[in-house]
Amino acid sequence: MTYFQNIHSLADLKKEYRRLAMLHHPDKGGDTVLMQKLNTEFEKLFEIWKDRPGVSSAATGYEHDYQDATAKEYAEYVYNEYRWKGRNYTGQSAPEITELVRTWLKETYPRYTFSVRRDGYSSILVRLMKADFEAFTKESGKVQGDINHYNIQASDSLTDRAKEVMTNVRDFVMSYNFDESDPMTDYFHTNFYLTLGIGSYRQPYRMELPKITGKDSPEVFRHPEGSAHKAMRQALGKARFGFIESRRHIGEMILGEDFYGSQGEHYFWPKEYSSAKTAEKRIGKLEAAGMRCELTGCNGGYIRLLGYTPETESSLERERQEYATAYRKWVSEHGISPNTGTVHQNISNPIRQIQL
Repeated sequence: MTYFQNIHSLADLKKEYRRLAMLHHPDKGGDTVLMQKLNTEFEKLFEIWKDRPGVSSAATGYEHDYQDATAKEYAEYVYNEYRWKGRNYTGQSAPEITELVRTWLKETYPRYTFSVRRDGYSSILVRLMKADFEAFTKESGKVQGDINHYNIQASDSLTDRAKEVMTNVRDFVMSYNFDESDPMTDYFHTNFYLTLGIGSYRQPYRMELPKITGKDSPEVFRHPEGSAHKAMRQALGKARFGFIESRRHIGEMILGEDFYGSQGEHYFWPKEYSSAKTAEKRIGKLEAAGMRCELTGCNGGYIRLLGYTPETESSLERERQEYATAYRKWVSEHGISPNTGTVHQNISNPIRQIQL
């Protein structure tokens, strides 16, 4: 036999099966194919030894372990009974582990961008947002999605490099976990629940090659962001004003956010406010940045853009002119055609932020 050696009794077989299951079960970070081979070999040996008297030199405590069970019943019994603890777990809580993961990712993958956050107290979400490789296969057509961290290698939508990175991430994070779930007492007794993903419904995954450095690097135009643009960008955050599919609000600019499906489908969802007080706080921030707004209703209402204050319109136009003047000067000084070179957009564009 390949996996079971020096078996002299059914008790020896059960003891060795338990040891191997702890090492290789996929729910504990092992390999599914290997565990299937272990189960097949265990079932064959079980049929050989189940009716033989024990011949162990000394009692091991496994002689009557789930007596009279079949091989499959015993395997399921072991799976439900066993507990698991990661190699690095010494009592750390989910918030502490989240910070450890952030530090490790920055040290291990300094050129990649990850999102690490907690959902509630006992869930940790880790998503790869940007790296220098294609994460999804072309056949899958995906731009974002969750990953089954129990069996990453079986995914047909991930590239080999993505599987390698996400497996490494999973192994590190789960090294701080434990599983003492028991269907008879505490079914969900675990340190935390892990969700892995690449990209998100708010921001698709992006492949970005390392920037070229040195004397052969292309010239880059940079210009500081104007105060009016900056204030507007900060007030909007991840939101923007856009049109929504609604007869009632046709032609109106409504505050909402962009979302993306797994295949890159783009959706603009308006933000609804059931509380007028909550909406008024948001409107206050927007108006402080020069955007005149109003709430369309108190129960499921939207924030509607009415326009800019005269002072803000003047400031935005002045900053756009300053940007254009600086760019023309940069082009002239560097002898670069306006259609070549790289423009670094350090200035936010409120028009793009409020239009589809």
